[in-house]
Amino acid sequence: MFEDFNEVICLGMGGSYSEMAKDKLFKAYNLFMYQRSLNSIKECIDYVDENSNAIAVLPVETTYKGIIRETVDNLITTKNQNIQILGETIVPVNDCILSKTTEFYSVTGLIANPNALAKCKKFIKEEMPRQLNVIMAESMDDSARMLNNYNLTYSIIGTPKTAEIYNLNILKEHIEDFKINNRRFVVIGDANTKPTGHDKTSIVLFLDDHQGALLDIAQVFVKYHVNITQISSKMVSGADKEQAVFIDFDGHKEDEIIKNLINDLTPHSKGMRIIGSYAAY
Repeated sequence: MFEDFNEVICLGMGGSYSEMAKDKLFKAYNLFMYQRSLNSIKECIDYVDENSNAIAVLPVETTYKGIIRETVDNLITTKNQNIQILGETIVPVNDCILSKTTEFYSVTGLIANPNALAKCKKFIKEEMPRQLNVIMAESMDDSARMLNNYNLTYSIIGTPKTAEIYNLNILKEHIEDFKINNRRFVVIGDANTKPTGHDKTSIVLFLDDHQGALLDIAQVFVKYHVNITQISSKMVSGADKEQAVFIDFDGHKEDEIIKNLINDLTPHSKGMRIIGSYAAY
């Protein structure tokens, strides 16, 4: 499946969670590719849309916030309609205090981007010095690079992968406010998958926003005894009373029962796109 690809696109640099997910997927599939890092989900998907030799590893769901709309919204609007999800993996969130020093209690400064500070504000308030000098950075990678400009008492918020890349010490782990928080990542590209016997399919349905619309859809899944693993919906921008419903469910689009299910879903929707069938994590 991956033999025609030679480039992988990751969201962010310097030990980002997307990069950690890439490492995990590449180990599972025994892959080696040139890595390119971009700064936004849309940039990553647009790059894959324009380069058929590239795949991208992107976040699609978190335990805390649910579906990541930017990923799904851009995935269903690609010009190349064969771009789809080819695999998935789960990465536990593990935000860390990293530094060149080995002593946490010697830390006097912290370099971090606003998102990292917001995720870890309880730890920063309760565990770090009251007179902590906070330096704002644009990204995790930017924080790590800026650290070279400060003395040993400064630290950053990063991942274990950041520590590995920049040869930093992990002083504290799991400093995020919400401890039980996993991120689900998918790998997308222009390819087709084969059933493995333990698969998941992702689709988007476009429905008229009327009473009972979702119930009609749910009854089709009940009819075929197919388990829905995730469902969410949003109003379609620029459309009058039309909603997009994103559904993950057990099975592969090449399975006979899933083919029948999809055929039965069609009359209940104004349109459908299969976003991918892939081995479930």
